[in-house]
Amino acid sequence: MLDENNQISHRPIKSFVIVGGGTAGWISASILSRALRHTPHTITLIESPDIPTIGVGEATIPSFVDMLEYLQIPLQDFVLKTNATFKLGIKFTNWRTTEDHYWHQFGEIGNKIDGIPFYQHWLKHSLEHEKFALTDFSPAIALAKQNKFFIPSPKQPTNLSKSTFALHFDASKLAAYLEQYCIEKGVKHIKANVSEAHCNKDGCIHNLDLENQQQVKGDFFIDCSGQRALLIEKTMRIGYQNWQHYLPVDRAIAVQSEVLNPLPPYTESIAHEHGWRWRIPLQNRTGNGYVYCSDYCNDDQARELLEKNVDNMITQPRVLKFTTGVRNKVWHKNCLAVGLSSGFLEPLESTSIYLVMRTMLNFVQRLPTLPIQQPTVDEFNRKIINEYEYIRDFIVLHYCATKRVDSPFWRMWQHNEIPASLQKKMALFSCQGHLMDNHYDLFSHESWYAVLEGMGVRPDSFDPLVNGSDQGLISESMDKSAAALIHSVNQCLDHNEYIEKLIAHR
Repeated sequence: MLDENNQISHRPIKSFVIVGGGTAGWISASILSRALRHTPHTITLIESPDIPTIGVGEATIPSFVDMLEYLQIPLQDFVLKTNATFKLGIKFTNWRTTEDHYWHQFGEIGNKIDGIPFYQHWLKHSLEHEKFALTDFSPAIALAKQNKFFIPSPKQPTNLSKSTFALHFDASKLAAYLEQYCIEKGVKHIKANVSEAHCNKDGCIHNLDLENQQQVKGDFFIDCSGQRALLIEKTMRIGYQNWQHYLPVDRAIAVQSEVLNPLPPYTESIAHEHGWRWRIPLQNRTGNGYVYCSDYCNDDQARELLEKNVDNMITQPRVLKFTTGVRNKVWHKNCLAVGLSSGFLEPLESTSIYLVMRTMLNFVQRLPTLPIQQPTVDEFNRKIINEYEYIRDFIVLHYCATKRVDSPFWRMWQHNEIPASLQKKMALFSCQGHLMDNHYDLFSHESWYAVLEGMGVRPDSFDPLVNGSDQGLISESMDKSAAALIHSVNQCLDHNEYIEKLIAHR
């Protein structure tokens, strides 16, 4: 924008203040410091010395590995210092009924045949032969089933090359690792409580008062204060879209236990009477938790269930409360909410850290100048809130398709309201297995297919174009492909052996 003298009137933001540490705070500081490395700036992170981080966000999706590459953090070093393990997907146990399981893989399933998605050919083959599960053609799941691991080399493609991976790690060690990373990049770290935020006449935050009598000024403020939402809600009163009616679970109880042997390269989600239980394997311990609905289960009952199902606990269980939903605005004036201050979706698909990353990466791609332009803010909010909605719909799918009626919680899902957007997606899918094309949906078509099939949801028919392919050749190809995957996996290292070898060669 030019002023009356034909000069650019906007100036760059030079001082950023982040309120809150933990995973959200230090990821925000890391991405910001990396993006601004060639520009004059200051980043100050204010972390309360009294409020512990939640520290249960210990499973990720493959984009986390992309973030490490963006930050130029060596994978070997990160795995060593955060007790990380690899994750090839999620095993869902007892979700459809109390006697089955299915997999949600990372990476692709099969290949297109005659230009038509593999799912369509598999569906026709399955209806006629019932021989293979859909994920029998997933390289990631072939590895996961045998507790094996392998990172494909782009220079040496194999039939395992279409597997991708994420990480499990110790959340407190992640925060400490990124703290050190940020300090080395010049981020200023203040340990103090924020007592009050002050806004100027146009409603933008001007400065913060700290309980140690210090005052911190800034051009832009990032709220990573968790569910307290000190800036975006307490100061700016943005409001919250409550999605509890779509996703009624509202509590979790977490505990740590001894390391698993063998070490599985996947997260497990086990459905129980009033919710579901996670199991996340690390090098030195196992993360466990029970996510449940307090309308049907109190904290003592949840603790009892967790203690009955988790062996060799090494910490005391602790209860966490949450409300599913998202802020009406994630970015307002000169304040951006990141992490729990912006919203919450239960950790069923390990999306919490993704949303932190996505929020910050979108922000640095639209880095504002002063004064901040409202169209930029509006477009940012539209995209981020849409992402929350897409993920919400995918999570609801895991519940609403259940056949379980063994408890009031699961019977509730026979009639619980589901979002209109999900209704449209499922209605389209019922017509020949087609899915909506949406560039901004985190979950690929393969992910939707895996969960839909895992929950027993099939379309009324398949794409008629598959009838034009040679069914005998396709059947033979499927037999060979499934067998070849198993053969390749047999040549791979066990997950634990792979980690030991990786660390030894750092």
